[in-house]
Amino acid sequence: MFYYKENLEQKEKLERLFRKVKVLYGDVPPQMEFLGNIDASYLEDFLKMVAKIARHPNINHDLFTFLRLHIAFKENYIYCKAFNTKMLLTNYSQEIIDNAVNNIESIPLDTRHIALAKLALKVIYNSLSVTSKDFDNLFTLDWSQKDIFDCIEHAGTLFRNGRILNAYLVK
Repeated sequence: MFYYKENLEQKEKLERLFRKVKVLYGDVPPQMEFLGNIDASYLEDFLKMVAKIARHPNINHDLFTFLRLHIAFKENYIYCKAFNTKMLLTNYSQEIIDNAVNNIESIPLDTRHIALAKLALKVIYNSLSVTSKDFDNLFTLDWSQKDIFDCIEHAGTLFRNGRILNAYLVK
């Protein structure tokens, strides 16, 4: 699926990392195999980021997954479409997931989370239109500065990484 050469220099380290990934996800998704074969540290960093958002003290973990899915469909990140859909299907129906793909405001979370998701998408798709009013609205909803940044950073990371990974898709 992705174009890369097997990372033989880090083979043992990657095998250990891939075993961890299999425990978490049941298999090694192609994007994680790709990252590890570029350099094991990229996969380690990715796994640390996943652990960080999974333990976020204020943001529902599903918000991050719905954001990734929404962006994946908008940007046609094939590997992320399947991966995040699979993750969400453990708790949500296909209809709910499809609605979220088409309209982030339909995610089955509270209005606070929806507002946070909307700003994250606005930042990655139209950052020059973001104003202090956008942030003030989220502060009024009791989001902290760190919560807002964490959500935007996650959406932006997916957007950036997806573009890079798309370049390596075998065409």
